[in-house]
Order: sequence, then C-alpha cells, then structure tokens
Amino acid sequence: MIEQIPAAPVAMVMPSLANLIIAALNYTLLLAVVLVMIREAWKTKSPLPLLCLAGGAVSCLMEPIFDVVMCVWYPQYGQVPLFRNFDISVPLWLLPAYAWYISGQGYFMYRQFQGGISAQRLWVFYVLFYFSDLLLEAPGLVLHIYAYYGAQPLKIFGLPLWMAAANAVMPILLGITYKSLETILRGPAMLIAAPLVPVIIGCAQISTGWPTWFALHSGTGLAWTTLASFITIGLSAMLNYLVVRLFCAPVRAPAAAALYSHV
Repeated sequence: MIEQIPAAPVAMVMPSLANLIIAALNYTLLLAVVLVMIREAWKTKSPLPLLCLAGGAVSCLMEPIFDVVMCVWYPQYGQVPLFRNFDISVPLWLLPAYAWYISGQGYFMYRQFQGGISAQRLWVFYVLFYFSDLLLEAPGLVLHIYAYYGAQPLKIFGLPLWMAAANAVMPILLGITYKSLETILRGPAMLIAAPLVPVIIGCAQISTGWPTWFALHSGTGLAWTTLASFITIGLSAMLNYLVVRLFCAPVRAPAAAALYSHV
C-alpha cells in the first residue's frame, strides 16, 4: 500500500540565532506597519486599519491547519512557541508575519482600489506580492528555521512556487473585499473587518491550493504534485483576472480613445 502521508522532518532542531534574527526582522516590520496603520486610522478617522491589523494577527491561529495540508514543518525542539496545536509548535515570529504581510498589504490594496486602479497596475501588484512572499519566506527556509517537506515541486530557496502564488492573491482579495463592503463596514458593523481577514485567507488558500494539497497527500510523487502546482498557480492567476475584469477600469486603445473623445 502506498504511504499517502508525507513524513515530516521531525528531527529538525530550531537554530537559535537564525530564529532570533527572523523574529527581530518580522517584529521590526510589524512595528513599521503598526505606525503606518495608526497614521491611517488618524488620517481617515476610521478604526478600519487597526481592525485589519488585528484580524491579520489573529489569523496566525490558522497556521497549524495549513501546515498539515501544505506539508510545512517548524522544528519542535529548540524554540519557545507562540502556541502549539495539531502537534505543531508555531514560532513567535508567525504573528507579526501574518499581521504585516497580509494585513499591511491587504489594507494597501484597499486604498489602491479606493482611488481606482488599472488592470496593468493590478497585475504588477500581483507579481510584486508574489516576490514579496519569496522575500518573506526565503530567509527562514535558507536558515532552516522551517521547511516544506514531501514531494514539493518547483522550489526556489526552498519555497514552492505554488505557495507564493496562493499567497500573492490574498492581499488583493482582502483589499477588494473591504472596498466592496464600504457601505456595510460602518458603525458597529465595522468590527466585521477583523474576522474578515481570516475568512479571506481561508478562501484564498483553499480555492487555489486544494489541487496541490490533494497531490501532496496522494503518494503519487513529484510528477503529479508538479502538475497540481501549475493548476494552483493558474487558479491564483484566475482569481486576480476576475478582480481585474470586475473592478478595474477597462483600457482603451489609443485610436478608440481618440474616437470617443470626439463623440
């Protein structure tokens, strides 16, 4: 019988200095984002930026669930975890990482949608978020403070490209959700903004990542997980394409624009 559950690298030990460096980096980035969000809350006279930030921080409680299906492992030895669930010790630096990466970029996208955004610009942000995930995850993977295990395909610095694609669409979906619900997120209903963050994270991850999760736990090897990863990347791009079509201003060809200007 084929073993379908990939074996986690349970013997990993958390390198103390590397863990400290990554923690310091993420908490520094969180501090910068907190200051920006406080300024935004003061400027807009709205608690939305702070609620968004709180929602991102709370979302780190979802991490062990994702770790199981995505085959992510944090060393269980040599660290003081933020919390432990599903037999996984979640490191302290995951809380600021969720807050600054998802909430910070998600609120940024909300402000972009507020001002109007072109299709080309949204695709640029999508690519930038793809690479920002690589920048977020690569140092920790290179320093061996966590790892993706199993038949993970298409890895750069230890990061599977399908994972970056799933993460890249999260800030965009969060931003457009806030923009679409502006008339609802008022008064006491504004509090909904915080739990919306983990809802959007779950929607983005499940809707794009499920083919690769399925392949990773099928025991069928690298060929099938590679195929599934391309499907995940395609689903992520599809979601961004739908946002582009629904919420971005159409781009006119120069000739057409000139014709309309004389009508």
